[in-house]
Amino acid sequence: MPIVHHADLEKRRIVAKATGTIGQRELFAYQRELGQRPEWAGFDELFDVSGVDGLADVQTDDLKALAGFAASMDRPDQPSKFALVAPQDLYFGLGRLYEALRETAPQANRQVAAFRACAEAERWLDAPVGEPVEADFT
Repeated sequence: MPIVHHADLEKRRIVAKATGTIGQRELFAYQRELGQRPEWAGFDELFDVSGVDGLADVQTDDLKALAGFAASMDRPDQPSKFALVAPQDLYFGLGRLYEALRETAPQANRQVAAFRACAEAERWLDAPVGEPVEADFT
């Protein structure tokens, strides 16, 4: 599978890395798998796509559906964060679109932000929920 992940229990964070070509099937399967792990509910998430070299069959409607599906798994009593790391222009732009879609999805209780580098994403994740995003959008 081109998306591998693990839980950092100390930080209460899921760390995922996507490589190769990914598509809607992989993205939805990944989200379903996380949803089946109740012990990870409320964890923050770092999703790194810096190793992705192709995107298959992902349209705007797919991102909207993914945002809604992910939001349906949010814990209303546990706000959390999702950081997408995407140094490539295309994936960063899609990350910003997902950010907007995720924030407006019904039941959403998760802050979402796209970043160009892992270090800035990790700094943001380490800050308390509600801290503003200070990212390089260039």
